[in-house]
Amino acid sequence: RGHPCLSLRCHSCTMAKILALSMLGLATTSAAAAAATTAQGTPLITTDVIYGTYELVYDVYAFAWAKADVDGLMAKLPMDDVKKVVSEQMAKIPPEVTQALSEAQTKSVQLKALAAEYAEKAYDPANELAVNAITKLEAQLPALTGMIPKTLGNLALFVVYMSLVLYTVLKIVLFVVRTIFGVLKCILCCFCCCSLCRRRGSSAAAEKNGKAKAASKGKQATNGTTNGTTNGKAAAAATNGKATAAKAKAKK
Repeated sequence: RGHPCLSLRCHSCTMAKILALSMLGLATTSAAAAAATTAQGTPLITTDVIYGTYELVYDVYAFAWAKADVDGLMAKLPMDDVKKVVSEQMAKIPPEVTQALSEAQTKSVQLKALAAEYAEKAYDPANELAVNAITKLEAQLPALTGMIPKTLGNLALFVVYMSLVLYTVLKIVLFVVRTIFGVLKCILCCFCCCSLCRRRGSSAAAEKNGKAKAASKGKQATNGTTNGTTNGKAAAAATNGKATAAKAKAKK
């Protein structure tokens, strides 16, 4: 028999070797999986987003329901009395109406089952067409390889997502173009309007000065004419006065 400490030490060494080999194998497997994922491409968007969003909303709803203690509040309600009142009211309904309601419920269930059946039948061909379309798209554009999971739902979600992205990019580009054109228009209008205003101002000032000069000349001519007429009248009046005075002296 060997020493107990030696056997324990050998056992520990063996366990360490096994653990190291396991870690090495796990690292190799992870590296291979990462390389395969990188080679195939990472999906841009998948339906997992929808399922994850639904689960998140449901968790929030469940948390709010529990926080508000809705179950405790409903337990305090007199549900037995409510059911009793409803049963009494339902008993007053004619049998024909009750039968019509039950038939409508039955038809509703049948229609739901029929719709589910036809949807399931239509899904398989549609999914096959979607897979073929994705395959052809990847053949034409190798950069998209692995970016669209090969299912109908993922293809529809990818199309909607890309449409929203393209619409947003288009709106941004149009906004930038309009902004640039608006700035250029303002700059051109400022330069053109300033130059035109200067030209119009100088021509208007020259025209105004010309009109002012012509008006002053006209006023001077009018004043001269008025003064001449007034002086002539005064001279005529003086001559008439002298003649009248001479006649008076002659009569005397």
